[in-house]
Amino acid sequence: MTEQRESAGADRPASRHVDFLLVGGGLASAVAAQTLRAEGATGSIVILSAEDVPPYHHPPLSKHLLTGTEGEARIFVHPESFYGEHRIELALGARVVGVDTAKQTVTTARGEEIGYGQLLIATGAAPKPLTVPGASLPGVFSLRRKTDADAIRAAITQAKHAVVLGGSFLGMEIAMSLLDAGLKVTIIEQGPVLLRHLEAPDLSSYFERYAEGRGATVILNDTAAVLRGRERVQEVETAAGRHVACDLVVVSIGVAPATEFLAGSAIALEGGYVVVDALLRTSAPNVFAAGDVTTFYDPVFARRRHIEHWDNAVKQGRLAARNMMGRRLRYDEVSYFFCEVGDIGFNVLGATEEADARVARGALDQGSFALFYLKGDVPRALFSVGRPADETRVAEGLIRYRVGLGDVKERLHEDAFVLDRIPTQTALILQGGGALGAFECGVVKALEEEGIFPDIVAGVSIGALNGAVIAGNPRHAAQALEAFWADLAVTTPNVPFPELRRAAAATRILTLGVPNFFTPRWGLPPYGPADWAANWTSCYDTTPMKALLAKYVDFAALKDSPVRLLVSAVNVMTATLDVFDSYVDDLTPDHVLASGSLPPGFPWTMVDGKAYWDGGIISNSPLDLVIDRCGPDGKRVFVVDLFSGERALPTNMLEVLARRDEIVYAERVHSDLRHRETVEAYRRLIDHILARLEPEESGRIKRIPAYIQLMGDGAATTITRFVRAGQAGEHSSRDYDFSDLAIKANQAEGYAVARKTLGRASPQG
Repeated sequence: MTEQRESAGADRPASRHVDFLLVGGGLASAVAAQTLRAEGATGSIVILSAEDVPPYHHPPLSKHLLTGTEGEARIFVHPESFYGEHRIELALGARVVGVDTAKQTVTTARGEEIGYGQLLIATGAAPKPLTVPGASLPGVFSLRRKTDADAIRAAITQAKHAVVLGGSFLGMEIAMSLLDAGLKVTIIEQGPVLLRHLEAPDLSSYFERYAEGRGATVILNDTAAVLRGRERVQEVETAAGRHVACDLVVVSIGVAPATEFLAGSAIALEGGYVVVDALLRTSAPNVFAAGDVTTFYDPVFARRRHIEHWDNAVKQGRLAARNMMGRRLRYDEVSYFFCEVGDIGFNVLGATEEADARVARGALDQGSFALFYLKGDVPRALFSVGRPADETRVAEGLIRYRVGLGDVKERLHEDAFVLDRIPTQTALILQGGGALGAFECGVVKALEEEGIFPDIVAGVSIGALNGAVIAGNPRHAAQALEAFWADLAVTTPNVPFPELRRAAAATRILTLGVPNFFTPRWGLPPYGPADWAANWTSCYDTTPMKALLAKYVDFAALKDSPVRLLVSAVNVMTATLDVFDSYVDDLTPDHVLASGSLPPGFPWTMVDGKAYWDGGIISNSPLDLVIDRCGPDGKRVFVVDLFSGERALPTNMLEVLARRDEIVYAERVHSDLRHRETVEAYRRLIDHILARLEPEESGRIKRIPAYIQLMGDGAATTITRFVRAGQAGEHSSRDYDFSDLAIKANQAEGYAVARKTLGRASPQG
């Protein structure tokens, strides 16, 4: 039917343009299309699918659909009405045969040429063919598409003895389904063990015994050499000389990426896979790729990988869509692999091949078992059967952030040992507040004395400047920050009385600026109309700060720093909050200064041709950045709060303006009790529903990665706040008082508050 559609019509349809063109009719494309609309995409979206049915889930093909125990309607990702309701065009039977990245067009087998604004390649993979004599005989199948499952299901009704070539995850699922259908089954595996990717001989042996207990015959260290039969397959002769009678053969010896249509497209391939960067961008502009077809850099394991699984397709399809919308999010997820071998369903997280030791927990034959894969003291993977979702979620965080378990490794085997007490990352949250940022300098000094060093620093405005210095000087940031603030300090005029000194300092800074930070525009000679006062868009010039940042931060080295830097700035034209991430972006002083470009005092800062203002205008609470970019679980968070939540009523106009700014920029990170209550209510409802299902079906659902990730609580996150109280009746100039006396006072207060909050009194002297 597909070929008929492709060849129908002698006349080529007219060329057209699509804003978001998604090539591939699988899960990654379906999720990407849904995400584009959810993220606010208003342009046209078209999915080009070579198949004749809407996008569907592939895992049921080897299980329920193969045996006919579940209706096929349940396999589809979305009901067919979904696409029309969300203005997503689903073009079925539209196989793409070429991509021209210079013209930004794709060509289908029907001859249609379609232009695109953004392109997603999500064509998945195809089964590797069996290349031995007799491989083309009737009765020999591979399983990748729904049509394959339909054909095998029809053949089962006329078969008695099946051979499954390949003892991988898919091969084992197929073999168990054929056993359930009443066939005699022989599994032939080329390697020495079944499920070799588990990298655990004991587990492989367990599944071998399980398969044999179900009635299967298992042949290892052998492979098919010849398939024989007259009108259909009747026998498999192996390389070792075995003769296995059969009337059905299913080949499951691996897959290859479906990328033949990219030949000559200038899109880089590696081993046939599409090469993408951390943002899932290909080598061609405006072209992304997701799912089985990609080879991507995995920052969790610091190497390139490709993963062929449902969960990866969902996550990459969603991320690619967001990055097509300009989000610039990197792919740093822990891969989940879910498999059902008969009635044993298990999850595999991470990279099992990296381990040099394994620690077991629970008992596999009792249906509750976990195997931790360790490299040294660091968890790199997890095999899990029937374990609590919370435990798996916590393990995901331990793997993702490479948490050393040296102190607790010997307790991993204890079923009662609770993993969620192990923090995975330390995050430091720095607000904006001008000269009050010196308080943050004192806090960092106290933290370092306690041996507390951040893995993540999220900053806005002056917090972004401090954060850059911290990320650029890991584990000895306090010394660098003190020198940075010493370079900022303006000498306080030597006049009597503290109030006069403060007023004199404020007046001097307002009129003359801070030499290493900002200088007044009125001190610059006008070179043209833009320099006339009537055309000013700011009062000061911040060029000096770029040089000061470059003095203390090696920006080229930030991507390799153990401290991840997140800063935010407001796009002046679009009024959106953009995030700059040192692990994604090639940061420069401009990126950091953009976060501190508070109007009308400071001008906007240009980054990649876009104008940015201070991120605190939208949000002065950058904890949001950490949660969005690094996940909500298992963190030890330290928040520096520069603005007091409570203050006496103002008594004059200057105090009114100062209090207004305090309220506008006050830290707003609070536990959202209503949100938590809603989440818990949904969890209780789902548990109630599952309790009414048969235990076997309920257990199957609880093993699905989506259930684990949505229902499982990760390790708890703790938040410690260092709150700057300030002085009673302090002057309204406090946030621009960069005098040496004010800076030293703010540093001292930050240090004292942090020491007290951490449970130790500030030392005397």
